[in-house]
Amino acid sequence: MEVWQYLQQGEDVAFACEGDISFYSTFTYVALTLQKIHPRIKIVRIPGVSSPMAAASALNMPLTIQQEKLAILPALYSIQELEKTLDWAEVVVLMKVASVYDQVWSILAKRNLFDCAYLVEKATNHSEKIYTCLENYPQLKLSYFSILIIRQIMSK
Repeated sequence: MEVWQYLQQGEDVAFACEGDISFYSTFTYVALTLQKIHPRIKIVRIPGVSSPMAAASALNMPLTIQQEKLAILPALYSIQELEKTLDWAEVVVLMKVASVYDQVWSILAKRNLFDCAYLVEKATNHSEKIYTCLENYPQLKLSYFSILIIRQIMSK
């Protein structure tokens, strides 16, 4: 591992990442591999703000309140998994939604959820974009760092 050559010389190494290091982050794989190869290595973890919290903040809304059930689905969820999750969770966060946006849009239409679905692209970045009224955006071309929040409680 390339990082080891610097650590072996007594240098500190930093791993910069967007969001929180423990939330679907590449850092986790690097740290676990490094610790497996060199068990005595000291790794200091500095938390960040995870993207669902950043997106909710950008939307000026709470992510959850009171007893709302929250589900966060990583990028590789199936559409069937999304359908099942929408049946039990009031708030659903879809991470890295770009690759399945067309299918998700169809589910939003089928379930009449356009009024409670919000999309944030590149949250906290200078090029951040916010999309509401997703009914008007059936074919968005989104960046990898796009999150969709569905707050069904608002539609019930």
